[in-house]
Amino acid sequence: MKRIANNMKLCYLRRGKAFFTTQKLEKQWGDDWNDAPYEHNAGEPYTGEGWKILKIFFEVDLINEPCDNYANSPYSVEAINKKTIPWLSSDSISIWAGTTLREFIRIIKKAGGEIYLPYDFIDLVIREIL
Repeated sequence: MKRIANNMKLCYLRRGKAFFTTQKLEKQWGDDWNDAPYEHNAGEPYTGEGWKILKIFFEVDLINEPCDNYANSPYSVEAINKKTIPWLSSDSISIWAGTTLREFIRIIKKAGGEIYLPYDFIDLVIREIL
């Protein structure tokens, strides 16, 4: 699990779903990722040959997304992934684009949240171990 969790980087996040890619962050793309406001335009990340996308679900209180407190935020996914603003933040934490899956899980758990991993991920971990 260590290798997988360290190779997957946060590339998109929206309302309790976080997407991680094994592709270089600057090469990862999705529908309308260059349009603001991202919360009304952006689609989930594209998949392709040679890299993996992992979607996980999470719950955590008192942490804000870039679109919170806006009717139409000034941010695109492209801008967020260039680290103009963190994907999640509070007074005490910031989760930036490119955060590894391992670190994301650690931060969410430390903030009192829960992480829900898909069966496919568990299967991937088993194959890596065996």
